[in-house]
Amino acid sequence: MATVACIDYRRTDQRVNVLENPYWITSGGMDGVAAEDLASILFSFPKAGELTIVHQVIFEVTTVFTVGAGAAVCTVGIGTIATDAITTGGDVTTVDVDAYILTADITFSTAGYYMPLTSHTSAWLTSAYGGTVTNAPSQFIVGAATTVPVVAAYFSNAGGAITAGKARFHMLISKVPGKQ
Repeated sequence: MATVACIDYRRTDQRVNVLENPYWITSGGMDGVAAEDLASILFSFPKAGELTIVHQVIFEVTTVFTVGAGAAVCTVGIGTIATDAITTGGDVTTVDVDAYILTADITFSTAGYYMPLTSHTSAWLTSAYGGTVTNAPSQFIVGAATTVPVVAAYFSNAGGAITAGKARFHMLISKVPGKQ
């Protein structure tokens, strides 16, 4: 074997990781009654140029959903807001309404944890575990100060109204070192 002189570009300040990486983030509790027919902003990514990788997603039903006629429906996807100052009453522009998890993956009548299933393939699941890595905005989220990427849940019930039900959404993420 040949040896070749090298130049060391490793950062000594990052050789020991003192923070959990990747780490979990959890949304606030979602109320299906209040959130019906709205986009529920779960997370926003307002730091321009910061790259976040989504490793895993879990939808947690914390209080069983009950509905009038029909069935509770919720998908979790990705969208944008004009700036991070947008709050309740603002507008979300939907990019992909079910990028992370589809309704078919969630049993609303049973409290528990639900993950995307291969039989109901979401864009994130295809990108993250489908064997083909893409620049899907659901797997690689690039932060922005304007047109801010958000993860949003979309509750509805076409046959009536959601009368009870609460949930949270969890994401296992990493931030790629770079922009400070």
